Amino acid sequence: MKRGRILNAKLSYAIATMGHDDLMLVTDAGLPFKHDERVIDLALSPDVPDLFSVLRAIRQEMWVEKLAFIKEGDNPNVVNGVKDIFPDAEATFEPNDWFHHAVDQEAKWVVRTGAWTPWGNVALWSGIPAVEWFRSTGAPPPAEWDERLERARQYGHVGVE
Repeated sequence: MKRGRILNAKLSYAIATMGHDDLMLVTDAGLPFKHDERVIDLALSPDVPDLFSVLRAIRQEMWVEKLAFIKEGDNPNVVNGVKDIFPDAEATFEPNDWFHHAVDQEAKWVVRTGAWTPWGNVALWSGIPAVEWFRSTGAPPPAEWDERLERARQYGHVGVE
């Protein structure tokens, strides 16, 4: 039996295939999209599994460098909860139309949760373990990475655990 946090075979595979800057959308139960091979449908019933449980599990196995919420949405519970899970990721906002386009066009993977909440959609861009990644060069990380590295250090999310 698998020893990791994520037991769902397709979600485990999806995370393993994410490269730097690949996009994964984690959606609520209501976001419309085409069901194809990129979709991992975890929804069982309202709020099962909930958005935060899925995101916490993903956090254990995927480096997330940047995330986005729906700009027009007003759900501080989602925004604050997700920021608590990914405090070292850069947080931005994208228009609702972008999410509707990205779900069918840009996302490498789409994970549908049972989240029963308005604007419960989050875009996650895959990152890298920056400290170790750049250490292998023998040179300091590029200056444009200073802010990201400082956020990672501040929240203790550095290195492969």
